[in-house]
Amino acid sequence: MKNAKIFIYLLAIAVLYIVFQQVNGNKKINADRLKIDSLKNKVTQITKVKDSLENEVLELSYFDLRFDEYAGEYIEDQGFSVAAMESLVLDTLVGANSAENDNPFVPLAGLDGTTKIDRVKLLNHKWAVADFTDGTYWGQVLFLYQFNKEKTLAIDVITSHLYSKTK
Repeated sequence: MKNAKIFIYLLAIAVLYIVFQQVNGNKKINADRLKIDSLKNKVTQITKVKDSLENEVLELSYFDLRFDEYAGEYIEDQGFSVAAMESLVLDTLVGANSAENDNPFVPLAGLDGTTKIDRVKLLNHKWAVADFTDGTYWGQVLFLYQFNKEKTLAIDVITSHLYSKTK
């Protein structure tokens, strides 16, 4: 009889332990399920942001020589590589900056200093746009660039704009 009581006590403890493990396991499963759902929502949001950014990059790169297949083919047909042409045009425009004189490719004289080209973007195989400043005033200029039969670079200004000083 004494063995039976011990067996009943052990059985009761085992049942309580199993019930405790079951309840604790269910709580853990529910917590994990909530965490998984939360992470799935975050992944969905991040995927939407990533897709939005990819679309933005595609939109911003539309007028960019490096992503224009037709312009790239045209350049290669002329015997150049896109990287070499881009480097040559950028070096020519930005390389003309000088501490003493205005950049000769900017059609406007500096009002508070010498004009310098800050940034250039090649739109395709013919056009480039540049940002320039004299330290106080800034503007933009649109260029037509092309290579003649001797493979030398010719740059012409199409138009420019100087922004008015706001402060």
